[in-house]
Amino acid sequence: MQLIAPNTDTRIALEWKYQAKPLLSSTEAHFHTVLASLSDGRCHILCKPRLADFLDHGHDKVAFNKISQKHVDFLVCRTGDWMPMLAIELDDASHEKKAAKERDMLVNAIFAQVGIPLVRIHCSEVQQVDQLVQKLSHAWQHRWQLLEKNPMP
Repeated sequence: MQLIAPNTDTRIALEWKYQAKPLLSSTEAHFHTVLASLSDGRCHILCKPRLADFLDHGHDKVAFNKISQKHVDFLVCRTGDWMPMLAIELDDASHEKKAAKERDMLVNAIFAQVGIPLVRIHCSEVQQVDQLVQKLSHAWQHRWQLLEKNPMP
């Protein structure tokens, strides 16, 4: 296999300046560790997937534009078929702003429409493992029941 990229020591000048940064905040990284421990490999945990990556918009450009720039903090999928089972949003003080509330309401409505539970967890709840297990288990079971009633084609 051949690596198709410049040598790692090569720097390229671009009009815009980019710099690598961590994908997850320290709170999100800690929460991912908790999720991974709780799941023990029984599911796939995706970090910050775009809604457009796992929601079908039927080639409707307006519908696509509504979700193309939005993501959830975590998406939990079944192993095997990678079916989305639940999404998780870690909420902090930034979710109190007007624009964030409007975004959250739209995302809540979208998840309600498609039948994927969206679990909102306040950052202060991350350490409450027993309550997390209860919330996440309930959401998983709810989604499982919906999929049994209405199997995906």
